Amino acid sequence: MKGRATSIATAWVWLVYIFMYLPVAMIAIFSFNNSEIIAFPLQGFTLQWYDETFTDLRLLGGLKLTFLVAIPTALFSTVLGAMAALALTRFPIKRRMLLLVVILLPFLIPKLILAVAQLILLSDLGIDRSIWTIIAGQTVIILPFTTLVNASVLMRIDSRLEEAAFDLGASHFSAFRRVTLPLMKNGLMASWFIAFVLSSAEYVLTSFLSGRAQPLSILVASDFRFNISPALDAIALMLVVANIALIGLGEFIRLRSQK
Repeated sequence: MKGRATSIATAWVWLVYIFMYLPVAMIAIFSFNNSEIIAFPLQGFTLQWYDETFTDLRLLGGLKLTFLVAIPTALFSTVLGAMAALALTRFPIKRRMLLLVVILLPFLIPKLILAVAQLILLSDLGIDRSIWTIIAGQTVIILPFTTLVNASVLMRIDSRLEEAAFDLGASHFSAFRRVTLPLMKNGLMASWFIAFVLSSAEYVLTSFLSGRAQPLSILVASDFRFNISPALDAIALMLVVANIALIGLGEFIRLRSQK
């Protein structure tokens, strides 16, 4: 009976994964199909749609803007997340749980509500939407992830190493620079990669805060609404592969830091 229940549970899990990833597999198939019509039967193998992607100046401009947003967003959210993780794990602060709730709040609130709230705030303050508003908004919603990644690394660092540095006459800053920071560098790198992926894939918040600046996620979503082309399948597949690679690299770095 137990073995049958295990088999049913395993089959259910596989069905869920197939339901989730079958659309991605279909996108991959049609991105190599030699036809402008996204339908079966397939007409042959081609790389034409990838060539069109790399020669489309509009999409290349969106990709450039995506990098201009994702790189500083990943940097800011990683630094702030590391500072928050240090406060939560290394300092005897009061109301630690309240601070944790405040940090995780953007993760708990639906993105649509956060996006509308930030848009209203910008309007009341008279701030025009630009690339900087995208960076600020994305940093807020990515901060919980970078905080948790860095906190998981700090919790595995033996605090006695820092205490030994204090006993040898090191100041708090010197102990952090010479002991703690080198030990948490893998966590910082992992959180940066994760933040970069989350920023480049963010659509809801970006669509509200972008204004005239349109990163690649906005352009692709807009094109999918009006013109479903195999070139969009090619873009989508490249984004999925790149994001999986970066997430895998970040997770590898994080796991290496635990050893």
